[in-house]
Amino acid sequence: MNYPVRFLLVSRKTDDAFRIKTEVERNKLYKVELEESASGAIEKIKEGDVHCLVFNFESFKTTKMPLVKSLREAGYTFPIIVFAEYVQKESLLEMAKLTKAVVIERPFEPKDVWGICEKLVQGYDVPQRVHRRFYTNQTAVFEKVVSGELVQGRIYNLSKGGAYIEVTEGKVGLGDLVKVEIHLDKVSRSYNVDAQVVWTSQKGGWLGKPAAGVRFITAGDVYRNLLEKL
Repeated sequence: MNYPVRFLLVSRKTDDAFRIKTEVERNKLYKVELEESASGAIEKIKEGDVHCLVFNFESFKTTKMPLVKSLREAGYTFPIIVFAEYVQKESLLEMAKLTKAVVIERPFEPKDVWGICEKLVQGYDVPQRVHRRFYTNQTAVFEKVVSGELVQGRIYNLSKGGAYIEVTEGKVGLGDLVKVEIHLDKVSRSYNVDAQVVWTSQKGGWLGKPAAGVRFITAGDVYRNLLEKL
């Protein structure tokens, strides 16, 4: 079989590397070639026909940024994806400045690998997540600030900046301001935060229910947003 899209994965032969390879190749559209050394990867890039470059690091610090930047300076425009257990914030912000370059922190969900690779190869923008995500499965209640309507849902990942939810009862729309009550089942406590819906989808990847992404905001942001609606 001829694969029109070739991924070059630079990594030691670890379980994570084989998980990445398996996920990228799962629809049999892409072929992943594993290379254990950076110098070997450079030689293969020079040979041509690399459509996406993937690094699998233990840690991603600013000391590794010159390697990524040098590829862009040399004129290579293919997507660059970095997987790492630890990511230095400064290197994350530097990567965010580059086009078609994304960092994915471990642990990662297998479906994230395919989704992000597919978008980048197809030429779509993939915003860099600055806040680390934590996978969870918690019940949550969303109160719409304007109407007072209550929406039931579950949170499946959570970060300092926001959360991914699937709605089990009710409906939220793009731009909605909500007060989120998050129930932390393991410690039997609840927390309340202000948030704004920044994207929606008709079908989520967990329950298959309507999904939404919310960004946590301050009370001052809520007030300003309400004034803009007047």
